[in-house]
This record gives sequence, structure tokens and C-alpha cells, in this order.
Amino acid sequence: MKSVDYIIVLGTGAMLLLALGLIVFVIFYQRKMFAKQNLINEIRLENQEKLIKAEIDTKEREQKRIAQELHDDIGASLSSMRFIVGKMDPKMEGVKELSATVSRTTQSVRRISNDLLPHVLEELSIKEALGNLVNNLECIPIDFTYTSDSNNYSFLRKDVQLAMFRIVQELINNIMKYAEAKNVSLNLSRSNEEMMIVVIDDGNGKIPEQDTLKHPRTLGLKNIQSRIQYVGGSIKREKNPQRGTKVTIIKPLV
Repeated sequence: MKSVDYIIVLGTGAMLLLALGLIVFVIFYQRKMFAKQNLINEIRLENQEKLIKAEIDTKEREQKRIAQELHDDIGASLSSMRFIVGKMDPKMEGVKELSATVSRTTQSVRRISNDLLPHVLEELSIKEALGNLVNNLECIPIDFTYTSDSNNYSFLRKDVQLAMFRIVQELINNIMKYAEAKNVSLNLSRSNEEMMIVVIDDGNGKIPEQDTLKHPRTLGLKNIQSRIQYVGGSIKREKNPQRGTKVTIIKPLV
């Protein structure tokens, strides 16, 4: 009888040890799988960030090339044309109109070149570049206003400043194309923890949904999202109570 009890106790103990071993194995296996999945996620995130950076860098290089060609080739040709027109008799028929056309074309080329490659941003900071952007929109039938705080922004990396500038550029382009707005305000501010840009318009209040991002018109929205992800920021779109929309862009500084 005692031997039977001993066998039962021994068998029960062995089963308990086996069950405990299985539990330890499952826990160890799960932890190993979790660690492996986390590693895969980190690699995916790293690769995604690299792809986004490569895409943005490629776009910026192409825009810089086009801006350089506009400045060097077309700009030089327009300068020569202005010199030739300046030598012509202003009393001749069509000379006055030709001179005005050359001047307007020169201004347009300069504006496009600056949009492609914001020289103010390279020399100063996003604070001055946004002000210059708004100043260049004086000919647009929309009332733009720009305000900023007294903080310095030159400490930010130039690629981050450029990405934020491009986001604002794209937002303004979308407003001009689709919002039917009459007034647009742009504000730049920062604290020790974050930098914030707020764009408010009094347009039709349309906010694109996620499922509409496949539409060709929303290519600009995809560019915005890529750049937001690139700088590690966030963007919030909301309708104003009266009319229009408010877009808030936040870039953490810590």
C-alpha cells in the first residue's frame, strides 16, 4: 500500500514538474516571440523612416535642380531681354507692353524659384521664411496675415525647418485651390517643449477623409503626412464653429 502511495506521489510530482516545465517553456517562447516581433517592428519602422527620408530628399534635390535652372538659364535670358528692351525706343509701338510683360515674367520666375528653393530659409530661419512666403502672396485675391512670437528658431536643423515650411506651403496651396477662402491667418510659436504652427481659413470647411487620400487631388495631403512623419510631429484638422477650418501642426522639441 505504501509503495502504491509512493508511486502515486512520485507520478503526481513528475506531472507537476512536467506541467511547470511546459509553462516555463511557453512563457520563454512567448517572450522570445514578442522580442522577435518587436525587433521586426523596429526594423520595419526604421526602413519606413529611411524610405520617407529618401523620398523627401529626392524631391528636394529635384526642386533645387529646377530652381537652379530657372535662376541660371531662364533668369539670365530674361535679364538679357530686359537689357535689350531697355535699349529700345520707348515710343515704339508695343515696347511699353513688352517691357511690362518681361517684368511680370521675371517676377513670376523669381517667385517660382523661391517656392522651389526658399533662399530665406537657407540664410535665416523658418520664422523669416514663412513671413517671406506670405509677402509673396500679395497678388493672390486672399487676405493673408502672418504672426509669430519673439523666439529664435535658427537652432532647429535645416531639414526639419524645410519640412515644416513645405507643410505650410502645401496647406496654403490646398486652401487657394479648394477652400474658397477670403482670409487666411498663419501663426508660428514655440515653448521649451514644442513648436506649433496654426493655419486658419474662412473657406468652405471641407476636411479630407482618410478614404479620399487615394484621389489624385490629395497628393499634397500625402506629402504633408510624409513630412509630418519625417519630423516626428502631428497634425490636427478641425472645422471652425462659424466657417472654415483650423489646422494645427505640432513638432516636439524634446
